[in-house]
Amino acid sequence: MEPQPSSYFPGISTTGIACRDARGLRLPSAPRRLLSRSVAVAILSGAAVTPAAAQQLEEVIVTATKRAESVMDVPIAITAMSGAEIRKVNLSDIKDLISFTPGISGNSKDSFLDFVSVRGIRTIDFGNGGDPSVSLYKNGLYQGRNGAAVSSLYDIERAEVLRGPQGFLFGRNSVSGAMNIITEKPDVSATEGYAEIDVGERGVLTLEGAVNLPITENLAVRIAGFHSEEDGYVDNLAGGDDLISHDNQSLRITTRYENEKLTADLILEFDDRNQFGSVYRATGEGTAFKVNQTRINGGVPIETSADGRTVNNDNSMTPRDDSDIFSVGLLVDFDLGWATLTSLTGYKDHEYEYLEDYDGLPTITFNYGQSQSGEYFEQELRLASNSEGPLDWYAGASLYDEDIDTIFLGQQEEDVYCLGYWFNTCSDLFDYYNGLDSYYGQTTYCDYYLDYYFGSCEWTPSPTGLINDRNRVVGKYQGYSAYLDLGYRFSETLDGSLGVRYSYDEKDFSQNALPDPGGSLLRYKVQTGFSTPEGALRDKQDWSEVTWRAVLNWRPSLDTLLFASVATGYKPGGFGSFNIEGPGSEGCPFGLCVGLPGRDRPGDFGPETVLSYEIGYKGTLWDGRAQVATTAFYYEYEDLQAIFGEGPRTLVDNVGEVEGMGVEVEASVALTDHLKFRTGGSWFDSEATNVQAFCGAGETLTGSADVCEGNSVPWAPEYTAFVVLDANYPLGNGEAFGTIAWSWEDDYRGDWPDKDLIYQRIKALNQTDIIVGYRQSNWQVSAYVENVFDDIWYDGNYSDDPSETTLFVQHTFGPSRPRTAGVRLSYTF
Repeated sequence: MEPQPSSYFPGISTTGIACRDARGLRLPSAPRRLLSRSVAVAILSGAAVTPAAAQQLEEVIVTATKRAESVMDVPIAITAMSGAEIRKVNLSDIKDLISFTPGISGNSKDSFLDFVSVRGIRTIDFGNGGDPSVSLYKNGLYQGRNGAAVSSLYDIERAEVLRGPQGFLFGRNSVSGAMNIITEKPDVSATEGYAEIDVGERGVLTLEGAVNLPITENLAVRIAGFHSEEDGYVDNLAGGDDLISHDNQSLRITTRYENEKLTADLILEFDDRNQFGSVYRATGEGTAFKVNQTRINGGVPIETSADGRTVNNDNSMTPRDDSDIFSVGLLVDFDLGWATLTSLTGYKDHEYEYLEDYDGLPTITFNYGQSQSGEYFEQELRLASNSEGPLDWYAGASLYDEDIDTIFLGQQEEDVYCLGYWFNTCSDLFDYYNGLDSYYGQTTYCDYYLDYYFGSCEWTPSPTGLINDRNRVVGKYQGYSAYLDLGYRFSETLDGSLGVRYSYDEKDFSQNALPDPGGSLLRYKVQTGFSTPEGALRDKQDWSEVTWRAVLNWRPSLDTLLFASVATGYKPGGFGSFNIEGPGSEGCPFGLCVGLPGRDRPGDFGPETVLSYEIGYKGTLWDGRAQVATTAFYYEYEDLQAIFGEGPRTLVDNVGEVEGMGVEVEASVALTDHLKFRTGGSWFDSEATNVQAFCGAGETLTGSADVCEGNSVPWAPEYTAFVVLDANYPLGNGEAFGTIAWSWEDDYRGDWPDKDLIYQRIKALNQTDIIVGYRQSNWQVSAYVENVFDDIWYDGNYSDDPSETTLFVQHTFGPSRPRTAGVRLSYTF
């Protein structure tokens, strides 16, 4: 293709580039905005390069504005990583991108999204009546919720991580941020492929590969596969195999047809994930641990370990985090000349099973389970202009339909429950540390419980001694949206855009408490708190919202972009998975409430909204050998959807407001012909008001009834940082290479109460990886050590407040993977 004159800077030319859209499709070759010589600030290619090429950073094209542009020209806080970079630093699923993205934290080792925090905002509800705050996409198609959204990373072209509300880039709204994975697509011109094997400590075995097969000059197929397995690394004092193992596999078949006007991809994908749920470790500290040890365990000391990767869990129900996912995507681009018509059609079916030993003890204080199935369909149509004039635009419409069916389980030993009741209700009657038996004789705790509530009532334990509190929620959700974005170039250096979106969401939801299969008299008293003897309670609600975004861009030179934006965001309302509302839930003790169809309904909550301001700078410096991108933001978040406790009840409702602000920085530099580095970091601060519901009422350790007011959000670190240093040097017929990667998060609080309570802080991510290897034209071998210093950190924690009465002991969960060494061998053809 001949060089085309730049539409932004007359007299400056750029070589035509075979661009790809957000799904990897080749875009029409009509002139686009100038594609700068800079690379995405988030990529350091792992491919072999000559000394001359190393003097400038490579170019990565993204389509965050529905057009192919260098990421350095996009007025959005976005991080891009190539497939080569993802493989090099061994990121295994989509949440692993968090470690190398500023402003995002909360990677956990399960398939839940509730800990992913973007600029301090996360999905606090782990049920299925709401929607995630951060949206995950693959090839522009929405990936859904817990158990369905997290999939393996393999044969990836690139990943794009966007921060802030994203209402104009995807078919579904995204209120806090979005992650989009673009898989490799078939090439009709060449037979090619690759294979890679990774063998490491603790039975690590990873196999990945793909083959590209042209069938005709217009038709090709690409088959890619992935398998990963690893033995556990957490020792259990209660016996059994080591915990946190996995055995995952995936297969993707992509067929492409293309001609001068049309490009169509049909993608079939199968994902089979078999993992552990979150693993909890009691610290041995706190009031609740003493009560569990002296009362539940009969005064026998409960063994704990100072080793952060040693637990003492009964695992009476084998923990699991298992997903079977099948998806189909049809992605079509058609060049109309004056515009490009894009169609995205997606269907996903999934089955998900989850079980965890939440209490972190060798007793059944609390087991949590979730059995889920769902189907999701979506359709999006979009038109994007191909004009070369000052006006450009894109417009689209989308719809979705989702069915979700979930059975939740809360399991507890009957005696544990009854002790918990006395501990929370009647602590003024006796001194727990002197023992309950001396006060009441040899009668069981459950006799006391029933006598207190019902006068004289004979206690009959269930055959298993367990309470199985189960409830089923069924949701049918649908919605549609329409959006329009107009961009206008006022001069050669000044342009702007204005976008507006209308969204409509409707949810039909039912809540049904199920019988206890063991027949316990204490059914409905662990997790739900209510029964539905005449059948499921049902409600149907809808919400709609208009959101908008305005952007102004100033390009004082070829290599500099300054931008400012104002955007609004919205997430629809929903229903709580563990509570009901109506006369049947008022004034009744927990566990004795009765919900009746036509009178009572599932608990609901309303939408949440955000108003976000950003200013940013992106610049290419040092004659093309350095790029810097920085964004400062401020937002006002209202009607925060949140899960919290009201006594023993678990509620989801709109709670309070959050004001947040921060700065995010990324930079890539080619220091020499053989040495490059990429670095990034973020600073975040926030203040929450009207959030006292998180902390209850009355006195706390600080003596204040408003202990939560004015606090920062607890789950977001104040600082994050990462550095990736790459080196390569010609050697023989190839080159030696090496990488050092470091990612870090500041320690942060795991709950809302007073920020001065140090025991509530989580020891967060701090990992260093080293890779060294040698490569020639079509093969490479490397050795690696991950988590070189064997640092221990945790996904999260729970800390009992000594001024509160609870049976849930102070614990951490999700201990980090230990130091792991291995070897990788890859071959391309």
